[in-house]
Amino acid sequence: MSEERGEIAELPRDDQAVRDGIGEEDHPIPLWFNVGFYGLIVVGILYALWYAGISGWSQVGQYEDEVAAAEARYGAMRAAQAPTSNPYHGNAGAIAEGREVFQTICLACHLVDGTGLVGPSLVDPYWKYGSTDAELFETVSGGRPLGMPPWGPQLGNEKIWKVLAYMETLPKRAEPGVGSPEFEAARAAAAQPSGGGGG
Repeated sequence: MSEERGEIAELPRDDQAVRDGIGEEDHPIPLWFNVGFYGLIVVGILYALWYAGISGWSQVGQYEDEVAAAEARYGAMRAAQAPTSNPYHGNAGAIAEGREVFQTICLACHLVDGTGLVGPSLVDPYWKYGSTDAELFETVSGGRPLGMPPWGPQLGNEKIWKVLAYMETLPKRAEPGVGSPEFEAARAAAAQPSGGGGG
């Protein structure tokens, strides 16, 4: 049985520290590395400053610019494709289909008789965004601020025209209804607490 051999010490060298076969050479970091490292830090800081405020760029701004560009490019095309007058005027079948859609979707805001609840009256003389066929179509299809969602993607052109054809058959009222300036002024006045003297 052979005896285990002990560890053989490395011979020291004058020009290099060596331990167990591993030598360490304490050379300075290369200039190219330092330039690249600190250069990236400077570039990162400058980019952050530029991105955060100097350039004025933002995701919201970019989105709005793209929407505006798309609207400018396709808005006229879309308007040209949409009929300017309702093709279902007086069409009994289309009016019946429009009635079903109205009672499914529109009734919650405009009531079954169109007099308005959350949404404005559809049977009074006041139309904030216009009452022509094209204007009504745009209101329903594209939506309006303060509550009217765009129904175009969900309903499509045909159903919107049929709903509008049904709306024409609703009994009209001469007095201003929900959403008209006169009605809203009267409602605001009625909501004011009556002044009373205390004693």
